[in-house]
This record gives sequence, structure tokens and C-alpha cells, in this order.
Amino acid sequence: MNFTNFYDYYDKLSDLLQAENLEDAETAANLLSLKDHHSDYKFLQVANPSEVYHDRNAMDWAFDDIIILHVQALYLISSADWHGACTAQTNILQLDLRRLAKAADSNKSRTRRRKAEGTSYYEEAASPIMESYRICVAESRLVPTTTKKIGILNLTNQLFRIYFRINRLHLLKPLIRSIEHVDDLYNSFSMADKITYNYFLGRKAMFDMDLALSEKSLSFAFKHCPGSHVRNKRFILMYLIPVKMFLGHMPTLHLLQFYNLEQFSTVVESVKNGNLRQLNEALQKHQHFFIKCGIFLMLEKLKVITYRNLFKKVATILNTHLIKLEAFSVVLSYLGSEMDSDELACILANLIAQKKIKGYISHQKQTLVLSKQVAFPALSTSN
Repeated sequence: MNFTNFYDYYDKLSDLLQAENLEDAETAANLLSLKDHHSDYKFLQVANPSEVYHDRNAMDWAFDDIIILHVQALYLISSADWHGACTAQTNILQLDLRRLAKAADSNKSRTRRRKAEGTSYYEEAASPIMESYRICVAESRLVPTTTKKIGILNLTNQLFRIYFRINRLHLLKPLIRSIEHVDDLYNSFSMADKITYNYFLGRKAMFDMDLALSEKSLSFAFKHCPGSHVRNKRFILMYLIPVKMFLGHMPTLHLLQFYNLEQFSTVVESVKNGNLRQLNEALQKHQHFFIKCGIFLMLEKLKVITYRNLFKKVATILNTHLIKLEAFSVVLSYLGSEMDSDELACILANLIAQKKIKGYISHQKQTLVLSKQVAFPALSTSN
């Protein structure tokens, strides 16, 4: 099969990969083989194909990564960089294995059988990937051009995806420790792998309520993710937005609209205004979306920030550092949150313990005594 340029090759291979018959599948396999004559085309021997050919038709498509890695491998072979070529092809194999496991788990008849057995193809896929990972980690050479360790970040990302999928987040800790100890080798990892790693690291830190690490990691991923990858940047924002909100940084409506994340708009507004009723309604309205994203419980925790903002508004209106608990109860009742004095005192005590409010409760006088200095510190300093 002959091609005139990269896009001719890309589009033809894309069509073949989407076909559902064995003949086209075999043709597609040849076009991803190093033995096929297409590997001699100079326009397919490109060091950074994702940047050179940045206007591909299906950049968010699953097979796009495979085609790009294959083209990169062709360049490395043409440059006699056998180590790099081997790494690129290995990455393709691991990527294919994980995606094949996903497809197998999605098959309805097999899914029913696997659920009955309590197993997943993802777990089976993790074993050979972990074997490759151990070989790379055990490598003693640290020269970037020859060491097997150069492959551990890509392998770590594949394992991250699997462990998140099967909810085995405790297995991420040793993987993270290994990356933390690669030292200068980290600079030799591809930016794409760094972005993916920081995305998953940020998600893990969010669930652990390590907000500083989560913000740092997710912000890195969002900043360095190419602007053309809107879908990927949207995924990053799904987790970065709640983390930023906990730290007191609210997203703009323009940002939410641009990335089609308007489900957050009412949540943001209600937290800023301390409106508990509006927050509950927003969470209920978009519950399915937030649960699917895996952030519903995280957003529910924003009630703490909403209470803090509400109490700050009450303190501002009354303009005094001595506030009767009854004043808070009246406002909460109006917003549909009936609670007795003990429950209210518990919420205030937690806010004080978390340093979101400076002051103390006089139980004898049923009064919140606020600090005359900064009674409501910036949220970024209290996490």
C-alpha cells in the first residue's frame, strides 16, 4: 500500500482500525509493523510527530497514541537509536494490552462471567506490565540513552490507569515512591508522560485530602497539556476545580463555559455566597455527572467552606466580634438547614479546629467570640 504523505497514511490506517472485519484488521496490523515497506517513508520518520502533525483528525481517539508512537519508533530506527525505538515499541505494547483489557471487560457476556468469578481482565493485564516495570526499576545504569529506567514513568502511568479502574489505590504508593527517587532521570521523561503522571498523582492526592500536592500536580498537568487537547484539559479541570475551591480560588464562569463544565457554575456560586440550600440543590441536580467523575463526595465536603463563608457574611452584617449562636441558627433555618445548638456548636468548633475561623465558643453565653484581628483567614492558609 502506497502513501503520499503522513495524513494519507494516518487517515487510511484510522479507517482500517475502525472497520469491523478481519481482513481490514490484518491490513492495519501490517501498517503498524516495522517490517512493512511504509517504514521507509521519510515523512513517517519524525522525531515529534504529535507536534509536527498537530492537526490530526482524531487526536482524542484511542488509537491516535498508537499511531504516533509507531511513527516515533520509525524515526528512532532510522536514526539508529535502537534503545529509543525499543522503548517506543514497548510503550505501544503496554498501551495495547491495557486497552484490550478494557475492551474485554466491556464485553457484556464476558463481564457477567467475570463478575461472577470476581475477577477483571484489568487485573490480568497488570501482571505483565508489572513484570516489565520491575525489570526497569531494577536497572542499575542511569545513563538516559541506555538505561531501562527511562521506561518506568510510562509503565507507572499504565498501572495508574488500571489501579484507578479497579479501585486499588493503595497499590499506587510504591509506584509514586519509585518516581520520587529517579532524581535527574526525571528530566529525560517525555512531557506527555509527565502530564499523565501528574494528572493521576493529583487525583490520588485529592482523595487523600493532600490539597497542596493535588493543586501542584493538577496545575502542572493543566498548564503543560497542549491547548489543542481540549478534552484532556477538561478532564484535568474536573479535579482541579474542587481542589482550588477548597483553597479559596473559585473558577470563572468563562472558564466553565469554555470547557463545557457548567455543572459547576451553581456549585461555585452557592459556596461563594454561603448558600447551603442552593448548594444542596446543585449537587442533587448534577449528581449523576459528579458521581461519574468520582468527585461527588469531594464536592459534598465543600459544605464546610460554605458554612465558613455563611458565618463570615453574618459576622460582616452584624459588625461585631461577639455573635450569639442563635443568630447563626436563624440564618441556617431560613436556608433549610434546621439544627439544634449542639450541632451548630460542633460545626463551629470544627471550623475553629481547622483554622478556618479564629476565635472560641463561650458555651455559657452561647456566643461565638471572634478574633479582633483576622477572624476568617484566607482558605489557602488554613489547609
